[in-house]
Amino acid sequence: MENKLIAIVGPTASGKTDLAKALYRKFSGVVISVDSRQIYQKLDIGTGKDKSFLQEMIDIVSPEENFSVVRFQQKVLKTIDKVFLRGKVPFLVGGTGFYLDSVIFQREYPQVAPNEKLRSQYNKKTIAELFGILKTKDVESAKRTGKNKRRLIRALEIIEQTGKTIPIFQNNSLRFPSLILGIKIDSELLYQRIDERVDERIKDGMIAEVRDLIQSGVSRTWLKNLGLEYRFITEYLEAKTTRDKMIQQLKFAIHGYARRQMTWWRRYPNIKWLELKNFTKQEIHREAEKLVKQFLNI
Repeated sequence: MENKLIAIVGPTASGKTDLAKALYRKFSGVVISVDSRQIYQKLDIGTGKDKSFLQEMIDIVSPEENFSVVRFQQKVLKTIDKVFLRGKVPFLVGGTGFYLDSVIFQREYPQVAPNEKLRSQYNKKTIAELFGILKTKDVESAKRTGKNKRRLIRALEIIEQTGKTIPIFQNNSLRFPSLILGIKIDSELLYQRIDERVDERIKDGMIAEVRDLIQSGVSRTWLKNLGLEYRFITEYLEAKTTRDKMIQQLKFAIHGYARRQMTWWRRYPNIKWLELKNFTKQEIHREAEKLVKQFLNI
């Protein structure tokens, strides 16, 4: 059988993991997580890890360990090769578009060693300041990087050490024959699901998780740079805001993150959209199953 790859994308809280669980067992698949935060151990509730089934690329490094897109690309491509050798189908599932691009497209990235002095200087700046600096140096890189502080600093680090704009070759040729399934969901429904999920995670102990990480010695700066849940909860634990205000700000920030994710996925060629507004969850799963069967010729 020809080696083929399936990717499941969509905004946070859209049901990507549920769809992956419904498909991988039926099609002799192996699920590979494409999430820049689920790679870290002890970041469980805030990243929404589902440990009810086996996934590759989850809990593979310790908190604060440097983990670049280059390293991710190398590890996932090796994992995919092993999956193919077993005669199985890799299902790439997650919301980190930059990481997914590195695997499904034939992309190359500069390999530049971390500069701790430079990182320390940039960590003192706000996300808006960093975004402005990067925009003056490399507009396209700023668009790709978005408002993630960790990635903004890394992009600036590469530019300053190489003296060039980031030489990422924007090759949109697929590395493997690929089926890209995208979950599209009405904004109002998506925001409702995001808000409910935040409330559930708070009840499940998300604040305690962040507190435990800090007490175990994990840097508050590093946690803030992860963004979203870890940033807002760390600031709450520093008494910079109230609990209610933190929760509302977090929900609003995740709404914005979901919009940026959809902007990213819309660039994908030949994506097969599954619209939750028009279909129930069960109907979407059936439609996805039909598309997978056609793709795999079974």
